[in-house]
Amino acid sequence: MFFLQYSEIKMKKNVLNMRSVAVTGARGLIGELIVKNLFDAGWKVKVLTRSDRKHFSPKITVIQADINNDEGLKRLLDGVDAIFHCAAELSDTEKMYSTNVEGTRKLINLAANTKASFFCHLSSAGVIGATSASYVTEDTTCNPKNLYEKTKFESELLVANANLDMSICILRPTNVFSSTKFGSILSLPINNSWKDIIKVHLKGKENAHIVYAKDVANVALFFLVNNVPDVNIYFVSYDDDVNNTVAGIYNLYQSLCHKKDLIKFTLPNYIPYLLRKTFRRGSLHGRVKFSSDKLKKEGFVFEYGVRSSLEEICRIRGK
Repeated sequence: MFFLQYSEIKMKKNVLNMRSVAVTGARGLIGELIVKNLFDAGWKVKVLTRSDRKHFSPKITVIQADINNDEGLKRLLDGVDAIFHCAAELSDTEKMYSTNVEGTRKLINLAANTKASFFCHLSSAGVIGATSASYVTEDTTCNPKNLYEKTKFESELLVANANLDMSICILRPTNVFSSTKFGSILSLPINNSWKDIIKVHLKGKENAHIVYAKDVANVALFFLVNNVPDVNIYFVSYDDDVNNTVAGIYNLYQSLCHKKDLIKFTLPNYIPYLLRKTFRRGSLHGRVKFSSDKLKKEGFVFEYGVRSSLEEICRIRGK
């Protein structure tokens, strides 16, 4: 667990007097883990949510409001030392701009007048959009195409240019999965239907880009403990692991769960690339790798990674 590894959190000079935290998107994959870890470590946690209070401990301060509700945001930010902005609209295009952009704008405008000294903004590797680069770093030009990518990138720019007097980290995780939400890649070996098997044969050599939600939350908490000055952007990715391909994830999961139906033959990588290029007019595809070198140079070490995260999924599912 992250806070066992960083149990000295109370002794760190930069967090010695920081004991109150605000979290938006507290029911999301990353937000709920940040809330749990901070609450377990003894922090006073305040969350902004549209969900029922029953989902949270009675000791957590719950502000039931929308991200665009000024009064709710003021109550959320009052007296906090750190802010984790995890709220986002992923699917409803009619709400994406108001949530991802306008909600972020209102949050940072109000945050500027608080005593908070740390701000973590959860973005997405998808802001890169279509790219000809095979190896993507934080210096790669962003070219977002769909509305989600565009609104997440615009929210990044708002945070980066807000001139907040805080340590600011902007995180760009790749395809996040958890023990309850597997995502499209991990669902292939878990469901293991004939259609799933065909997909693995077709796309097996493509990079899968999966990353475990617990490791992403650990990154956010790492920067709370180890403040980096000014504004910094980091990809959060396991793409340097040779198993992080569609076939690699399928076979590793099957092996860890003691199943014998492994896939040995997959089509050349250029075939799914050409199909995707033809039908989607260009997008992030399996030939791209996202670098976590900058993150690792800060001293962060993934607790799980590909293998341990899949082992945990197998264990939780009793396979």
